[in-house]
Amino acid sequence: MAAVTAGSSGLLRRWWGHRGALAISLGVTVVFLIVYYALLIGERRDPGGNILTRFELSTLDTRFLVRSRLKHPQPDTRIIIVDIDQKAQEVLGRWPFSRVNFAKMLDALRADGARVVSFDVTFSKPDEGVRPLKELRARLAQRAKEDEPIDPRVDAELVRLEKEFNADQQFADAIKRYGHVVLGNFFLYSQADLQGVDEAALDRYAQLLGYFPFPQARATHSAEGEKSFLNLIQIFDDLGVLPRGAQANIEPLTDALGHDRGSTGFFNIFPDPDGVVRRSTLALPYGRSKNRADWDLYASLDVQTIRYYLDLSNEKIFLNFGAAGIESFEFGSSINLIPDDVGRVMINYQGPVRTFPYVSIADVVGKTFPPGTFKDKIVLVGASATGIGDLRNTPFSSYDYPGVEIHANVIDNILNHRFLEREVPQIVVDLVVIFLFGLPLGLWLSTTQPHWMPLAFLLWVPFAAGVQWAFHHGWWLNATLPALTLLSNTVLVAMYRVLVEEKEKRKVRGAFQQYVSPEVVRRVLTTPDLVKPRKQEITILFSDIRGFTSISEKLDAQELADLLNNYLTEMTRIIFRNQGTLDKYIGDAVMAFWGAPFEDSAHAQKAGRAALDMLDKLAQMQRAWELRGLPPLEIGIGINTGVASVGNMGSSLRYGYTALGDAVNLASRLEGLNKEYGTRILLSEFAYRTSRAPDFLFREVDVIRVKGKEQPVTIYELVGTREQRDLHERIELYARGRAYYKRRDWRQAQASFGKLLEHWPEDGPARLLYLRCEEFLLEEPEPQWDGVYVMKHK
Repeated sequence: MAAVTAGSSGLLRRWWGHRGALAISLGVTVVFLIVYYALLIGERRDPGGNILTRFELSTLDTRFLVRSRLKHPQPDTRIIIVDIDQKAQEVLGRWPFSRVNFAKMLDALRADGARVVSFDVTFSKPDEGVRPLKELRARLAQRAKEDEPIDPRVDAELVRLEKEFNADQQFADAIKRYGHVVLGNFFLYSQADLQGVDEAALDRYAQLLGYFPFPQARATHSAEGEKSFLNLIQIFDDLGVLPRGAQANIEPLTDALGHDRGSTGFFNIFPDPDGVVRRSTLALPYGRSKNRADWDLYASLDVQTIRYYLDLSNEKIFLNFGAAGIESFEFGSSINLIPDDVGRVMINYQGPVRTFPYVSIADVVGKTFPPGTFKDKIVLVGASATGIGDLRNTPFSSYDYPGVEIHANVIDNILNHRFLEREVPQIVVDLVVIFLFGLPLGLWLSTTQPHWMPLAFLLWVPFAAGVQWAFHHGWWLNATLPALTLLSNTVLVAMYRVLVEEKEKRKVRGAFQQYVSPEVVRRVLTTPDLVKPRKQEITILFSDIRGFTSISEKLDAQELADLLNNYLTEMTRIIFRNQGTLDKYIGDAVMAFWGAPFEDSAHAQKAGRAALDMLDKLAQMQRAWELRGLPPLEIGIGINTGVASVGNMGSSLRYGYTALGDAVNLASRLEGLNKEYGTRILLSEFAYRTSRAPDFLFREVDVIRVKGKEQPVTIYELVGTREQRDLHERIELYARGRAYYKRRDWRQAQASFGKLLEHWPEDGPARLLYLRCEEFLLEEPEPQWDGVYVMKHK
């Protein structure tokens, strides 16, 4: 529990140390939450009205395209389209062809069992096919009034022919026989729509539409009587979708729809400001009276189609409105649809153009389709032929998507409850993601290393996948604002840290990188407390150039400086490469240590590795110096492990990162002993115990008592690595002589050391102990002698 508390406390301190970056993340989070709220409100009133909303809608279109590639379309099989296509114009004649064909079509669909037929077409003018006969009868009637004799048989034949070729009446009769037919009407908005339509015609159309208002429009508990209805109309007016006129179907067809056999529904489609159709409007207010309280609400073609498909009476379909606008649509007890405040829903397109099945009207009229094709189906009649088709821009394509298939998608969405949802659950998810990409991400950005910060952008991958997954399940999640939150948060925090925080760290790094490797600097910058003075077990290394004074006398000042700089540079690189800390240069000597400022269990091994690397590098440099005529350099290295005081030490005016204590002094003295023993790397027994890597080769050199200390210390030489096979016999001979030496068998010890020197005369420890044995043979040491050699100097 204490460890958890300490960890939490340390994390809080780190965050507090980066409070400037956290303040930026907090600010970014708050700003984008506010922007989201503002866009959410604006989106409900004016979709695509600003650049952020338009960009979001573009990402929504992309989601449709991605889904169409990942998932095979699954349109409702109860919906089928009868297409007024190029084939129809070839078979049935130039458009507009005789409405007799629509009558034949309805009879064929009724015979095949289609449940409801809806027309994405308005028949606002009479069929022209019978007009010549009517004009001829009118002229004959005029002649009869002028007492010109007319053969009654001619008049009777004209009556018969007029009835035979009265396509409107035949179409009307077919509608009566069929029953569930929805004819389309459309509302007029622009001045161009109203051009050439006089007031009398608009009044007549309004009167014809007046027979088919929304079956049941009722106020909810939130409504405030007539005021709420007028407010609803005003909302439509504010959005620019309040009709200024209408066109309806001619009287014979309108009469045929009477007595609840059929109805009309508007098929107006309102694209977003970028021209793409993404929403469907299910109801519109309209009237010619100056008093808007006298106006009615009218249902769309889609609503009326669903009504007759489900065989709902007027008492079972409702438009509910309240103080804020339209609240819901009810289709009996099975479907309850929640639109926006003006009755719009987001279309969840099931696929690209021709996702729903198409049958040419020519095949229906000619009855050349397979029996059962339309059994219990919703049939939508519309045009796709060039020149007459109502082609629209959708997320899938630009102006080649027939309007009738848009209605098919809307009807599919209503029947299957799969409009794109953007209500409270989706809004909550949006807000949570914006928050997560704000402050929690900022907590990480404020404490991580700057070079890791770009990894934050990888969060876009799971975020995009999650947004697409939600879209597959009918959820429209905002992709733009969370992505911008992540982008802004990462960029702004990164800029702040680079320009402000990293400026201070660069000062520390500039001062500290002369002591340690870049990795150590990174850790120190992450945890500044590491540089505070403290007791720590470390491994200290001292190295020194042998005979540097005599060498310096042979070179001029510049040559000496270049030689020394070259040597110290390479030695320092080796220390850093082995993650050591450079303490200081003492003339030609180098002091370094491992295990601080951060703890490292392998500190002694790394010191040993650095020592061997230093000798290897020196050998390479020797060859280069020899070619330049420079004197050779030899070094001795002393290594000790122990507890020392490590940290920033000095005065208030100047201080440095260093290590102090007896452990440091012993390392320095071991370095000096190399001259006496003729060795290159000497370690104390403490360093030996902790530095024994599998590939290191050691040998015990001696037991010494350092001046000023009572306790003896066993010292070892790091000879090389096990890969150096030529060293093994040498070490074995030395170990044998050392064993005789410890048993005070001076003659056998001297013989072993002598044999070693025959092959390796330069072996310093063997020569030294050989001479000692010779002395002991002449004068045996005191019986109580413990084999410890006492250092006479520091």
